[in-house]
Amino acid sequence: MGFLHPELLLLALPAAALAWRWRGTGRGTPLARFVALGLLSLALGAPYLRTREGGRDLVIVVDRSRSMPGGGDAAALELIRLAEEERRAGDRVAVVAFGAEPVLERLPSTSARFGGFARALDRDASDLASALSTALELVPEGRPGALLVVSDGESNGRDPLPLARLALARGLRIDVRALVREAGADLSVERLDLPPEVGAGEPFQLSAWVRSDRRVEAAFELERDGALLSSGRRVFEPGLTRMVFRDRIERAGVASYRLRLEGEPDRVPEDDVGLGALLVRGPRPVLLINDDGAEDTLSRALRAAGIPLEAARPESARLEALALSGYRAVVLENVAASRLGAGLEALRGFVLEQGGGLLVTGGRASFGLGGYHLSPVDELLAVSMEMRQEHRKLGVALAIAMDRSGSMAAEVRPGLQKMDLANLGASAAIELLAPIDSVGVIAVDSSSHVIQELTPARDIEELVSRVRSIESMGGGIFVYTALLAAGRMLEGAEQKNRHIVLFSDAADSEEQERCPELVEQLGRMGTTLSVIALGTRADTDARFLEELARLGQGEIYFTNDPSELPRLFAQDTLTMSRATFVEEPAAASVTGDLYGLGELPSELGEGGFPAIAGYNLTFLRQGGIAGVVTADEHRAPLFAFAYRGLGRTAVYTGQVGGTHGSQIVGWSGFSGFFVTALRWLAGQEEPTDVFASVRREGREAVVSVELDPAAGTSAGSQGFTARIAAPEREPLELPLERVGAQRYEARFPLERSGIALGTLKLADGRFLSLPPVALPYSPEFERPPDPQAGERLLRRIARESGGEVAGAAGALFRGERHSRAWRPVTRELILAALLVMLVEIAFRRLQLWGALARVPAKARALGARLRRAPPLEPETVPSMPASAPAQPPVESEPQHQPERASPPVSQPAKPSLGTALERARRAARRELER
Repeated sequence: MGFLHPELLLLALPAAALAWRWRGTGRGTPLARFVALGLLSLALGAPYLRTREGGRDLVIVVDRSRSMPGGGDAAALELIRLAEEERRAGDRVAVVAFGAEPVLERLPSTSARFGGFARALDRDASDLASALSTALELVPEGRPGALLVVSDGESNGRDPLPLARLALARGLRIDVRALVREAGADLSVERLDLPPEVGAGEPFQLSAWVRSDRRVEAAFELERDGALLSSGRRVFEPGLTRMVFRDRIERAGVASYRLRLEGEPDRVPEDDVGLGALLVRGPRPVLLINDDGAEDTLSRALRAAGIPLEAARPESARLEALALSGYRAVVLENVAASRLGAGLEALRGFVLEQGGGLLVTGGRASFGLGGYHLSPVDELLAVSMEMRQEHRKLGVALAIAMDRSGSMAAEVRPGLQKMDLANLGASAAIELLAPIDSVGVIAVDSSSHVIQELTPARDIEELVSRVRSIESMGGGIFVYTALLAAGRMLEGAEQKNRHIVLFSDAADSEEQERCPELVEQLGRMGTTLSVIALGTRADTDARFLEELARLGQGEIYFTNDPSELPRLFAQDTLTMSRATFVEEPAAASVTGDLYGLGELPSELGEGGFPAIAGYNLTFLRQGGIAGVVTADEHRAPLFAFAYRGLGRTAVYTGQVGGTHGSQIVGWSGFSGFFVTALRWLAGQEEPTDVFASVRREGREAVVSVELDPAAGTSAGSQGFTARIAAPEREPLELPLERVGAQRYEARFPLERSGIALGTLKLADGRFLSLPPVALPYSPEFERPPDPQAGERLLRRIARESGGEVAGAAGALFRGERHSRAWRPVTRELILAALLVMLVEIAFRRLQLWGALARVPAKARALGARLRRAPPLEPETVPSMPASAPAQPPVESEPQHQPERASPPVSQPAKPSLGTALERARRAARRELER
């Protein structure tokens, strides 16, 4: 027996003192309490008993990085299945997968079956050492076991050999199964050499370096920004081959190049693509996005003022990081957020990380009505778009019917289901409501389930908490059941405006019969209907859902991206409330803060800002500056601007032209006002006394900054900060360290293939665009100096740990099957202490201690009486004379024998057992004679 915490046994001393003070007055109470406290004191020390147990542990370590050959997961699953079939009583199997980091797929189990790899991991690296360390921790000290590694051996983490030696020291061997790619030619693009930056219209040369391990003929294609520049076929000799190209770029920004090779079957086809980028310096235009991409009043006014400008419709504009680097500012002129799609996220990075400018103008397709609330650019704007009760006259009764069918359990990213995002969407709608509104929520599968009865939207937190608890279950959504339940919920609503939001799967909407008639009946009762459909217009049930929205006089929203659901729910709530667009004419007044933009048109001083016929109702956000406000009861911002990240944003909540914007277009100061706003958004010119470069060193990029000593600048006296936007990761902010008199540097890892863009921020607020740096393909596919290094590493791991290479599946559990084990007995001691206390309480309450104390005295008295009592004499049975002959039995009638008289006695006869029996026989005969 041993103790995990023997030091806690010292508590037995105060426990003994406590037991003495608490010993009680009964006869057995002190003993029981001493025993109970003694058992509890032993339990505090966590005692255990040494035992022996059978069985072995097997931890299967699976490499799931990108360098693994095709079918690697399937081969690993087959090995896991075989191992589970081979385990005997006491054997346990665990699974660890790894890429850039290890993840535990399953704990050691004696019976569970592995269902497949479910944990997400970063597959752009292979850290075999960390995976082995995790696997070794799963095998308890002293228990026999082994590890099985399924990998190609291409590890780019720390050295795994010390872990193999540690496994040997613990008696745990490591068997390996090497999964390598098939033998064949390997042609790879080593790198693209480009100048870090060129001027617009300047010719330059770029080189591509291609490596081959044998003589190969292959086709090539060179693209710039997705457009083909050059193509052909050529022979690549063993070793490095240089390919030279020439190009000239007319517009500023970042240009990307991609070289593709295609030849005979390649051992590693993933490295047949090269990627590079360069920065083109020159004047950058403004990108104006409007409804149709045609010239309009605003674009003509900006061009007339000499501002270079490109106009485009939302669907044709290249809203991605590389393309946006070629613009100084972007104008969104009354376009819906849904038409911009993923470009909204790119616009966010354009402002925050690249220092770009963004102007949003108003109209019925913009701001809240256009779906900008909760969009990626929402927080960039100087205004917010929520509904406020003080600006509303009528309340709304809202019923939300949500699809919670089984398809909603699918994960959109690790730990986040479609149902979770739908719940967030419904919550976003509820958070926009005010106490004058009412809301109810119904979850629907093959039947309706009321999550929240129709209730005033007062306790928003409680309502949101209930909605977020909805879980996916059941079959497909029954639309008729959903609409019927929502309609009945709204029957007793006090509000005249009644609205239903139906959230459904565009490919799995069941029970469509009678729905159009029901929607029309709801319309006659003053209830409108909008549909938010998860899917596209091409899905099987899309037309049905569109028809329902049309009949319900509401909106239809389609999305394939579940993360868009909160924005769409909010957009529909803002639209149906009819409280976010003011149609009454309003005068406008200029604030003194407007002059922070720069030189303004003289017309502002003469006649002021013109009146407007309508505008989007918004509210000034923290950090925003209102330059023009309405002169009506709302005093709402009409023009506001803000600094966001490295960039700047501005909003004009009125419409430019059209039904509600003719006054601003006819104003004489129209052109000067918006030209001033665009020049402010474009920011300052980049500094000329600072020189920056970015170079790649393997899997790292190095940012270098040099100051012009002749300029006598003090730009570096307070340091620099580089903001890096790399593919598939959060933006980095890197302070540069001084490495020379006029030189500063910083490093950051290149973890994903793609192009990283950066901006250098000076302490005085100025910023400089950094040249891009490219990683052509995942680090997993970088050609090692020795193609056989991975397989040799696995063999060394097996050799140094006593394992085997590609051993038989039936021998995975070979070796010792018995080990020492330690069974804790803390629980048993605590239960024993409780039992002792219960017995003590029972004896004390039933007064059994006194009874037990009297048992010895009673036993002694009984013994004394027994000793004083006369002994009992046994009955004497006369025996037959030995000489008398035996007489055969004679059958005769029973005869009555006369009773013999008792002999005279002079004193009472002593009772005996025989006498008592004789008396009993005589009494029985007398009864029979009667």
